[in-house]
Amino acid sequence: MSRIGVLLWMLLCIAMPAAAQAPASRAAPVTPLDLMELGAPAFTDFTTRDGLPDAGMMSTVVDREGFVWGASPAGVYRYDGRHWVASDDPAMAHSAVNVYIDHRGTLWAAFRNTGLAHYDGTRWHAESTATGLPSDQIRRFAETVDAHGLTTLWALTWDNGLMRLVGDRWQLDPGNDSLPADPLRSMAQTHQLGAPGRQWLGTNARGLWYRDEGQAHWRRWEGHALDATQVEHMLPVMRDGHEELWISTYVNGLWRLRADGMDHWSQQQGNLPSNVLYSIAATPLPDGNSVIWVATRSGLLRVRGDTLQIFDRRHGMHSDVIRDISAWRSPDGLDVLWMATDSGVSRTALGASPWSIASLMGTGSLGVFGFLVEPDGRGGERLWASSAGEGLALYEDHHWHRLTESEGIASNANIGSVIATANPDGGKTYWITLRGGALLRRRPGESRFESMATPWRQRTGEMVYDTLVRTVDGKQEQWFATRETGLYRWRDGVWTSFPPPDAKVPWRAMRVREVIDGGGRSWLWAATNQGLSRFNGQRWDTMSHDIGLPETNGIGLTMIPDAAGRQILWLGTSSAGVTRVDVTDALDPRVLPNTLPTPPDPSVYNAQPDSKGRVYLCTNNGVQLLTPTANGYDSRVFNRRDGIVHQECNYVQAVDAHDRFWTGTLGGLAVYDPQHELYDNQPKPLKITGLEIDGQRATGPLLDVPAGAREIRIDYALLSWYREADSRFRTQLVGYETTPSAWSEQASRTFNALPPGRYLLRVEARDHAGNASTPMEVAIVLHARWWQTPGFRILVGMAVLLLVYVVVLLRTRHLRTQRSALEAHVAMRTAELNIANARLLDLSYRDALTDLPNRRRLLEALEDPAQAGVATLILIDVDHFKSYNDRFGHLAGDQALRHVAEVLRGCVRSDELIARYGGEEFACLIRGDDIAHAQTVAECIRAAVAGRDVPIQGETQSMHITVSAGIARGPLGGSEQADQLLRRADRALYQAKHDGRDRVHSEDSDTP
Repeated sequence: MSRIGVLLWMLLCIAMPAAAQAPASRAAPVTPLDLMELGAPAFTDFTTRDGLPDAGMMSTVVDREGFVWGASPAGVYRYDGRHWVASDDPAMAHSAVNVYIDHRGTLWAAFRNTGLAHYDGTRWHAESTATGLPSDQIRRFAETVDAHGLTTLWALTWDNGLMRLVGDRWQLDPGNDSLPADPLRSMAQTHQLGAPGRQWLGTNARGLWYRDEGQAHWRRWEGHALDATQVEHMLPVMRDGHEELWISTYVNGLWRLRADGMDHWSQQQGNLPSNVLYSIAATPLPDGNSVIWVATRSGLLRVRGDTLQIFDRRHGMHSDVIRDISAWRSPDGLDVLWMATDSGVSRTALGASPWSIASLMGTGSLGVFGFLVEPDGRGGERLWASSAGEGLALYEDHHWHRLTESEGIASNANIGSVIATANPDGGKTYWITLRGGALLRRRPGESRFESMATPWRQRTGEMVYDTLVRTVDGKQEQWFATRETGLYRWRDGVWTSFPPPDAKVPWRAMRVREVIDGGGRSWLWAATNQGLSRFNGQRWDTMSHDIGLPETNGIGLTMIPDAAGRQILWLGTSSAGVTRVDVTDALDPRVLPNTLPTPPDPSVYNAQPDSKGRVYLCTNNGVQLLTPTANGYDSRVFNRRDGIVHQECNYVQAVDAHDRFWTGTLGGLAVYDPQHELYDNQPKPLKITGLEIDGQRATGPLLDVPAGAREIRIDYALLSWYREADSRFRTQLVGYETTPSAWSEQASRTFNALPPGRYLLRVEARDHAGNASTPMEVAIVLHARWWQTPGFRILVGMAVLLLVYVVVLLRTRHLRTQRSALEAHVAMRTAELNIANARLLDLSYRDALTDLPNRRRLLEALEDPAQAGVATLILIDVDHFKSYNDRFGHLAGDQALRHVAEVLRGCVRSDELIARYGGEEFACLIRGDDIAHAQTVAECIRAAVAGRDVPIQGETQSMHITVSAGIARGPLGGSEQADQLLRRADRALYQAKHDGRDRVHSEDSDTP
């Protein structure tokens, strides 16, 4: 920048505060994108691993204490904040279709063929036709309130119409005679639609029926057109002061009845993914209206105003088939949705996580690699998003628009980045970078993206990562950072290329940044694979280990001034986290001491600061948030458990004008809004969930243990509705234990050797946020048998002393003689047992066919916390193995697998683990991240297998086999990291297969 330019810039800075005071120059506020409308909630799934049956769930409800109940074909289940447990009452072991909480807080269960039951807080009370119930085939429950405020509980049946509870007896409704002989499916009551207190009934095949208060007879609805048969559920809600009745049907879509007409959504109209709908729930909005949620066979449907969105397995749900949904307001004000699905139960705590899923583009490939949040020019914002293989999309005016060929973007375009640069006249130019090196541009006033001629070759590995516009000597120039050929300048319509600092090494430039020093001089800095590069006006100079950089492969670069005003570049690297470089004196850059908290993964992309001084670091294993303190930074790490769509980031991140952090990931586009961060300070209910004596259930509150009992057990639970896996407990048997136990996730306590007496078990709990619950105490009385009384013990003690004295005299000599022989015998038997146990252990970890370690041994090695660190995994698969088996027989196939195992032993070192992973798949685990060595090992295996035919037993011919291998590297230290490494290696193996088999493919060849 020239001195005149610097002077003008300083004058502008002086003038800006005065200009800001003038109302005419004040910029209009921009309304941020509505993340609730744009994004998807985060889901938690419960399946058979959590105690649910594999038959799926039919209905869910939360009682007043906070327990969640579920109805299933296998009976009724209860969730206690940790596990789902089936009722142990034999009367409840029937196919349940509905659970319901009435206005008094009583829990009811409806059975398909065996009546109903209610729970009094301790035990279930079942009713059927055998006890006088009018019907055994119950569909669901409902309640209505009359003009006098009296509430009636109803039961809808499949075979006998409507039942109501009168006192403690169920009676048939007198109006059943006016109803068709058709199963009843749903019931609701409205207060503004039609006459006040109107009751509505939905039938199985005869549509919608109603009656007004005081009337006994039902009439078929003949008002606004309702082409519906199976009326599955109905829910009245208020919108803008007017009542609406939402109606879901089993085959005819979704309906909304209002005083002025009927609205309809269906699959045929293109606004529903399925016409098969189940129940409806509503959650409140701040404006007094409601969000409508509908359970469908294609996921969870959200209706906000007239905007419909569907959430399904792509968003983290375990099943797309949702049979029931219930909304519950938690004690701390969170709206929680519980969903009964074909695969268990799903839950989302609305607003519990500040993370949102903004887009699922690229879910089937590599996720989102480009996005842009910008004002839409009408007081709002819009969002651009791109992915590898799914083109470019624009979210504007509450809708997504996928750009087409007519706009210059192919629907399957492999897009890398979306960038907007400012023009001298205040307009914007949009740039699209494509994998393969193509560069597209759309200037102001243009409707299409047009290809731009560039000096770099367009080939498979090339791509523009970044672009920067700056003004030098009054002229605008633009810089481009590319993946394979470094940095280019475009000025006055002329391209200038710059040779790499080291011509022997490919030059990859990821980011380019401008820094103005204290003297007003403009410097360009770039993150490259050869280190940190600086442009002095003529050439690029690279600095790496010579200035103290721990890693030369830079993948991110951001300038963040520190509190002292120094210009600090945050350099993200591929294997050494982030390095801060002080470039206040551009001619003497200095690496700052590494005092930052350790990131969750050594691969760190662009650091992103916000207006509060917080810094976001996006890595390949989560997002780290650094919050400044007096002594440095506090660290917090976000991953899938916090609602982020995927833990592995791509190279594009940004903080928008509202301090919201956006990042592209392998699973889509995620956004974190710190203003929606909930600081949970609500203690959760701690409950005693079970008392047992010798395996038999006992009633409390006093645990009265009879003499002779061998074991007592106390179960407890913390009723938390969010991150309950992080709940912790500790206990103390007061008077017997001097201090409480350590905090753990253990939710029960067992005693089997307590002496008779009185005890008090104190149970404490805290939730994921550290909120301590009110402790619970259980009084325990262990009764003594007659021989355990004090007097008897004294007599027994004296007799025992005398007997012992006599026996000792007689036995001492004999025992001395036997001791030597016994010790020798014990030693021999111990040695034999040790040998046998060692053999058994070895067999459990060994594959019988190949004599290699088996899958179990490999998985334990991958998940072993003691072996945490970076590792490289090779997955090997025999090509066309099924064809060999079909052609030569399974004995020949076994011989081929033994041949591959023999090759593996010959190609790996003794400290490297090889294993048969399953079928025709093998694996090799190499500690460290020496990818070159891993490729050598994999190539050795491939070549050795391909180089020698395998003889076929009993045949004169032999068979020729080949293998394909995939290589991935990453951190280990737990099951999640192990799963991630296996998936990445499997993806590389798939690529090797896709490329033609009999080859080795490393994920590094795909990683930017």
